[in-house]
Amino acid sequence: MRQTHTGLCAVCHRQPRGFGWFDADYRRTDPRRDASRKHLCSRTCQDICHGRKGMIDPTPNESEAMTVGGQQGGEYLESIGKTDLATLTETEWDCFLDAVVTGYCDHLRELAGKDRTRLDAMTPEVPF
Repeated sequence: MRQTHTGLCAVCHRQPRGFGWFDADYRRTDPRRDASRKHLCSRTCQDICHGRKGMIDPTPNESEAMTVGGQQGGEYLESIGKTDLATLTETEWDCFLDAVVTGYCDHLRELAGKDRTRLDAMTPEVPF
């Protein structure tokens, strides 16, 4: 009997649609083979997962944006005088997450804009 999976795609967190990945370096009897199994939504996510042997590493821009997002979250915590996340009210928690996510997304967009400008500058002009 075929086993169904109700979790999310290991790459993009959409609903899986029958695609998957496992580390074929492990023998069928090795329990690590099942532990490496990833459920995926598409061939695109499968290719990403396979290329990283199951790991999706952040790009340099994503890593930098994570740092900025974390700093924004820290600034919010300082502004309310709290450091223990467990003591945040629901509203404070929502504001904290908003600061982290907004800081991350805004910085990632800023970096993408710089990348676009840099890439456009490298494009040779058409000679005619």
